[in-house]
Amino acid sequence: MTTHSAAALAAGDGLLLWLAWAASLLPLCRRAAWAPLREAGRFNLWCAAIAVTFTLWCIRYTLQPGLSLHLLGATVLTLMFGPWLALAALNLVAVAAAVTGISTAAGYPALVLLAGVVPVAVSAGILRAAERWLPPNLFVFIFVAGFFGGALAKAVQALATAALFALYGGVATTGVLDYYLPYALLLAWGEAFMTGMIVALMVAWYPQWISLFDDRRYLARRRN
Repeated sequence: MTTHSAAALAAGDGLLLWLAWAASLLPLCRRAAWAPLREAGRFNLWCAAIAVTFTLWCIRYTLQPGLSLHLLGATVLTLMFGPWLALAALNLVAVAAAVTGISTAAGYPALVLLAGVVPVAVSAGILRAAERWLPPNLFVFIFVAGFFGGALAKAVQALATAALFALYGGVATTGVLDYYLPYALLLAWGEAFMTGMIVALMVAWYPQWISLFDDRRYLARRRN
């Protein structure tokens, strides 16, 4: 998602975006969604991941007023904490973006939906598909769930952003299609390499940090 551009989307149909944002938070109303944070050290790790993700969002390039590019970090958060805690983390990152002036309060729901809900859903879907259709191989987790999942999450987020801009026209649609979309799709490769590298390092050294990494599935045969 372009952090500066979220306000333009909000102008298109603010109420609808706020309602969609509120609906995305419903799963977080369950106590079970927050249960993993009760594990020792898990809350501190979650807070640290939020800080790192916000830093990624701060490292951005503005193509033109209202259009900027940055890495998401959503796939890493999803694999580390699961989709619901990842979504909660990205909500807090979006709050920090609004407070620091990277984004605006009016653009908050669009920012969360496009840079949070969309990539988290894609990342979780890729992992579920890999677990169902591919063999329980360690490299499948790293390259499919991590590398490919990060690339696809960023690509779908870029397409969804361009589609909403084309629908609402908050910023000149030609600018979105000619300048934002091509570079955002190229940035998907950067997202892929970053996600794959981080996931590979954590699997090697700190597998307990990745809650969706199942030791029994990927390492049981090796231990035997």
